[in-house]
Amino acid sequence: MNLDLECLEWINTNKSARYIKTGKKSKKSKDTSNSVYLLQITPSRLDKTKLACLTSHQIVNIYDQDKLKLISQFKGVDESSTSVLTEIGFYKQNDDMIFGCSDNGTLKCWDLRLNTTNENFKESLIFKEDREFLSADINSIDNYFAVGTNKNIDDALVYIFDIRMNEKYLHKFAESHSNDVSQVKFDPKRANKFCSGSLDGLVCLYDLEQQPEEITKIENEENDESSEEDDSDGEEDPDLMEQVFNTDSSVQKIGYISSTCTEVMDQLFAITYTNDLFVWDLNSHDLLFKHQTKNKNVENAESLNDEDEQEEDYFFDCFYMKPNLMTICRGDHNGNFKLLNGDNVIYDSLVDNRNENVSKRNHRDVIRSSYWNGENFYTAGEDGFLFKWKIFDKKSRPVDLDETKESKKRDLVDKIESDDTTDRKDKAKLNKKEYFNKSKNKSFYSKNKRNPK
Repeated sequence: MNLDLECLEWINTNKSARYIKTGKKSKKSKDTSNSVYLLQITPSRLDKTKLACLTSHQIVNIYDQDKLKLISQFKGVDESSTSVLTEIGFYKQNDDMIFGCSDNGTLKCWDLRLNTTNENFKESLIFKEDREFLSADINSIDNYFAVGTNKNIDDALVYIFDIRMNEKYLHKFAESHSNDVSQVKFDPKRANKFCSGSLDGLVCLYDLEQQPEEITKIENEENDESSEEDDSDGEEDPDLMEQVFNTDSSVQKIGYISSTCTEVMDQLFAITYTNDLFVWDLNSHDLLFKHQTKNKNVENAESLNDEDEQEEDYFFDCFYMKPNLMTICRGDHNGNFKLLNGDNVIYDSLVDNRNENVSKRNHRDVIRSSYWNGENFYTAGEDGFLFKWKIFDKKSRPVDLDETKESKKRDLVDKIESDDTTDRKDKAKLNKKEYFNKSKNKSFYSKNKRNPK
C-alpha cells in the first residue's frame, strides 16, 4: 500500500498552559513550570464528534473532533488536592457524560449539560474506596464500571460498580492480580465481558453473564474491623474468570480490536512496558501475534534492522485500519512514528511521518495516546501537541500549494512559541555577549588607529 500522512489540524496546549494558573493571557511568559504534556485522549462513542484530552495539569479539555476546537474545559481534581487523575472516558450511550478515576480512590462523573461554564464543574456521581484507582472503564450499556487498583498489602483489586447502586461496589476480584492493575477495558459490544492488565504480567478475561441478574446491594459493615477483614479475605467467583494470558512483563495497555472493522471484537492486544506486543484470538484464546523489540526473541516476525531498532523503540497502539489489515503504531523519543503492517512478517511500513512528502508538523517527544476513528488518526504527546492526521493514497492526492504556504507559516509560529523559555534566554545572553565582544574589539581597534604608539 502506497500511503502517506497529512496533518489536518493541531493544537499546542502549551499556549494555554502558560496562563492556566492565573486565568489571564500574557504575550510572553518566563515561567516554565507550567509546561504541560498530554496523558490521554479518548473519543465520544455515540456520535464520535467530541474528543476529551487529559493534561498533566489535571485539566480535562473537550475538543470538537473535526476542527479540534475547544468546547469545554474543567479541572478534574480539587484545586487544593494533590491527587492525580489516572484515566478518563466518555459514557458509551451518552456523549455528555464523562467519568474519571484518581489515585485518591474516587471515581467521579461529570455531566457537561449541567456545567455550562468552565468553572466549578460539579460531580454528578461518586464512588469511593480505600485504594488508589489506577484505571477505569464503562460497559457498552452504561450500567457497570470496572476499576483497577494499586497493590495494597497482598494483591491488587478489580472492582465492579453498578451505576444504579451509588457509593458501594457490587463485586470485587481479589485474586486476579498480584500487582497494580494498569488497565481495565470492557468489550465495546458485549456489556458483560471485560479484561484487566497488570504489572504482574497477566491479562485476565472476565464474563459477568453468569452473575445473577438481581444483585442486592452489599450492606455496609457496622464494624470497621469486620469490614477490613472482609476486604482482605475477599474471594472472587471462579466462574467469572474466563481466561488468563501471561506476557512475562508489566502490562501497560490493553484493548479490544476487530479484524473485520465491525462492532464484533474478535481479538485482544496488550502492550508491555518493555515494548512487547501481543495479540490473542478471543474465540480460541490462541496467541496470534507476538513481537518483542531489540535483541529479544521474535515470533511470527523477522527482526527489524539496526536503524529501526535504534530510532523506534516503543509501541503505543494497535488497530485495524481496514478489514484484515492490522496496523501497529511505533514511535521514537523524538516524536517520529510509523504505522506498520502487522500482518506482514517483514513489517512493511504503511505510513512513515518522516517521509519527505509528509508535512513537517510533527511531535517532538514521546506519543502518549492515539485514536483511529475509521477516517482520521489522532495523536497526543509529551510535547503538549494534539494532532489530527489524514491517511491517504499519495498517488491520487493533489498538493494544495496555498494550504502548504499557510501551513508553513503556522508551523513557524508554533515552533517559536513552543521553544523553551530558558533556551531563549540563554540564546539572548549569548547574542548579547557576542555583541559586546564585537563592540569592544571595534572600539579598541578605532582607539589604536587614532592614537598609534
